[in-house]
Amino acid sequence: MNTFSTDTLLFSKWTKESQHELTERFYLVVSCQRDAQGQLARVVMQDINTLLEQEMDWHELEDPASWHMGWN
Repeated sequence: MNTFSTDTLLFSKWTKESQHELTERFYLVVSCQRDAQGQLARVVMQDINTLLEQEMDWHELEDPASWHMGWN
């Protein structure tokens, strides 16, 4: 499991572990959405090549088979 602080997630860099999407691999967290209690609920990831954004549950970033921190 990837470990990280949800407080420092904004503007962090991520690489998507996918053999099928070679062009859409490198992402930047551009927004963190919190619920009424202030707990992190969702993040918005932006592809650095196409600038397309996707919203997702932040827990998906904990899966090392799908994501790893950094651009490499």
